[in-house]
Amino acid sequence: MEKLYWVVFGCLLWVARVAQLCFLYWMDAPTGGPIVEDWGRFFPQSMVVEAGMAMAIAFVFGSVSLLLKGHALRKVWGVLSVVVAGVYIVASGGDDELVRWMGQHLSLSFFGTYSNAASDMGLVGRIFIGGIGHFSLSIGWGAATIFAVVMLYRKLYWKWFGSSHKKPAMVALGMLLIVATVGLSARVWLVTSNMCWNRVCPVLWRIAGEIRENFADPVKGEGYEAGIRLLGGDPSKEYPFWKEYPREAVSIAEFKAKPMDERPDIIFLTIETFRGWTGDMRIGTACEKFHNLCRLSKKALYYPNARSVGYPSVEGFLGVLAGVWSHPTKSFLSDYPKTNLRTLPQILSDAGYYTDVLTATEPSFDKLDPWFEAWFNHWEFKSENQHDVPLADRFREVYASRPADKPIFLNWMSTSMHVPFSIPSEYGPTPEDPDEAYVRAVAYMDSAVGIVLDEIEKGPRADQTLIFVVGDHAFGNNAQHTTPEYIGTVQEGYTWVPLMVVGPGIKPSLQTEVVSQVDIAPTILDYLGLEISNNFVGHTLLERIADEPAVAEAPADTTASADSLAQGDSVEASAKAPAYLFRATSQYAPVFSFRLADIAMQRDSLTYYGNMDDPEASSVFATRLVPDWDTLHLAEGFVTGRRLGAIPADFADTEKAMRDAAEAWLYIVNSNKLRP
Repeated sequence: MEKLYWVVFGCLLWVARVAQLCFLYWMDAPTGGPIVEDWGRFFPQSMVVEAGMAMAIAFVFGSVSLLLKGHALRKVWGVLSVVVAGVYIVASGGDDELVRWMGQHLSLSFFGTYSNAASDMGLVGRIFIGGIGHFSLSIGWGAATIFAVVMLYRKLYWKWFGSSHKKPAMVALGMLLIVATVGLSARVWLVTSNMCWNRVCPVLWRIAGEIRENFADPVKGEGYEAGIRLLGGDPSKEYPFWKEYPREAVSIAEFKAKPMDERPDIIFLTIETFRGWTGDMRIGTACEKFHNLCRLSKKALYYPNARSVGYPSVEGFLGVLAGVWSHPTKSFLSDYPKTNLRTLPQILSDAGYYTDVLTATEPSFDKLDPWFEAWFNHWEFKSENQHDVPLADRFREVYASRPADKPIFLNWMSTSMHVPFSIPSEYGPTPEDPDEAYVRAVAYMDSAVGIVLDEIEKGPRADQTLIFVVGDHAFGNNAQHTTPEYIGTVQEGYTWVPLMVVGPGIKPSLQTEVVSQVDIAPTILDYLGLEISNNFVGHTLLERIADEPAVAEAPADTTASADSLAQGDSVEASAKAPAYLFRATSQYAPVFSFRLADIAMQRDSLTYYGNMDDPEASSVFATRLVPDWDTLHLAEGFVTGRRLGAIPADFADTEKAMRDAAEAWLYIVNSNKLRP
């Protein structure tokens, strides 16, 4: 038996991984269903690849053992092999958990973003309790495997050296090499699809590739100029998205000189995990359940089909406040913290605003605290306000004690709709049905929004307040958790959010076009009339109109049925409206979202999906712009857009242009070319 020590060592690792993969593919995801629609497309491939990785680890340790002399060196090497085995199993189990909960894999970028996640034990605790069954099984199995490896080391490791130069031991190492070679070469002969490989790639392989990528220098691709133009930048400039305004100082001085009545407050209600299809106020049931958001939508410039720049929350934070797209392969703020940016709160602070953040999540959880410090005059997190209603009550106190001589920019950031959709215990246990659990969490959030709106409406600045309601990102439901295998990880299940803009002089209307979080910052500058240099990549959602009396169209009846809206029924104007200064612009640019090398681009009524590394992993869908899905189930009723049966004639050109845009944006961020 001692002659086969390293074979048994490798087999223990492989058996542990097979068990973990069984837990991953055959147990329900947090959304209530399987992680993939067809486990046969991934489970067998994973077993082959993981066999290669496990045997490769065993082969390396076994081979080096042959060269070691002396008790001390051999002991260190043996202990190191046990440590590496434990790290491999724990990291692989953690990778599986991330796939279940976040749809992404373990990486150095993830560590860089969430290394302080334990700082918010409230949120971490809710996640752990929500998945305690799978967590316990995964942790227990990992611990049992590490124990078995330790016992194997104690019983057989030293005996192996007594037979290490004999032929049976050499044959055993040869067997390990063969299995390792076959398994790790499966990328060539078995797992040829990039999307499939992205799911089955061993965690150590993935991290090694990330390290290699970190040392690579940024390179302009041959499609750089075309990509920058598609993104809306000027490729002839060194900083293609930087917009310089020579009279910035004058513009700021003129704005500060205006009376307070002409300098509106700006309130952001940034809603955690706000699925656009659930919060679609065109659906009668949604309007009945979420009546505060419903009443706001009736007087808003309302975009039910907005998109986040990516996922998770740290990316939505970037899109809303920095006005730029997420990094195509990594976490922008964590991996490129020294990027020169000029963000919206910094600009508003320069223009005389008092800027503040109220957050229900510990910002160090995903390392947002340095950005709060850099971008805002003040920010606050208190553990007693870790749910939306207490946070709304805190809003009332902060709003009432605001500086009297400055307009305020206040970003209220909710949290209660974060998976697993648990709200305070006094409301009862979290329902097992994911549809019911999410809708209940939205209703709870809506009640908090009502508190915030009431406080604003009864205050002296009610007619001088601009309100934005936007989701930081969405989160795939049970059906959408199975779709990344063919449309990537940045599909609308993770990026579709609603957007509402309410304020004096803005004409309420329902706009079905797809817009982006990056359009918020330029919209505010346009609304305020500020000419300030910036690196925002979006476009204003407003166009200034003549200040003259007009009959305005009534906003769409948000309690109309989904069927009537799907058929294009209109609602006639029923009342005279006052004069407006702004209405929705009719000019819309392509909308991009990036995540983990996956790309989504919405243009007109089509959504294109692609991957930076795999030209064949591309598809085009009809964007669902009206509620024609199963609206009886607000959370689980939507699946995805309809894949086109006939590919558009320009699909190949569009797909290449989309990848050129992703490569160009990657170069811009990696080279720090956003702002001089």
